[in-house]
Amino acid sequence: MPAQPCLYRSQILSKRDSLSASALGSLSKKIINSLKGLDEYRASKMPFIYVSFRSEVKTHQLLRERLDKGLEVAVPKSDIKNHRLEAYILRSWKRDLRPGAYGIPEPDPGMTSSISPAQIDLVIVPGTVFDRHCGRYGYGGGYYDRFLSEEAPQALRIGLAFSFQVLPEIPLEPHDQGMDIIITENERLRCSRKQYFLPQK
Repeated sequence: MPAQPCLYRSQILSKRDSLSASALGSLSKKIINSLKGLDEYRASKMPFIYVSFRSEVKTHQLLRERLDKGLEVAVPKSDIKNHRLEAYILRSWKRDLRPGAYGIPEPDPGMTSSISPAQIDLVIVPGTVFDRHCGRYGYGGGYYDRFLSEEAPQALRIGLAFSFQVLPEIPLEPHDQGMDIIITENERLRCSRKQYFLPQK
């Protein structure tokens, strides 16, 4: 596969987008069940979980379950102008979300409140391509890279991906933020970020 990140992304996304609805649902269920069995997730008091869109690993049921159990959860809102993510508490699935940037469901600031990223102890991260050293490519905007490195560096990072999204190794830049754990339908990968990623300057 070509080395350029954009070509990695386009090839993997094409494969992800070709998943049938039933395959997307069944594979996502396996991944989410594995996540829910993870000690770090079960211990989390304030996780930050993406609201899945299109062919991403589906998180809607996970979010609904937290709400039904009265557990706290934060979700992202995109600040398009500054290419950053903001964290908002999700309290009601029907009331608090509306179509936001790129059509992705996002919290409505008029219905719910923002929180400091310093309160977040775990971040569930989407992505296009990952590798077995827990490297990650996002969608090219740098939203999660900035959030993880500058806003919530204290949080444990868990990437969710289908197995075909995880390659042996991908070329990374210093700004590409690595994961602590990657969960697919087949396995959990654990890494030490310090071994593979340069500190931010």
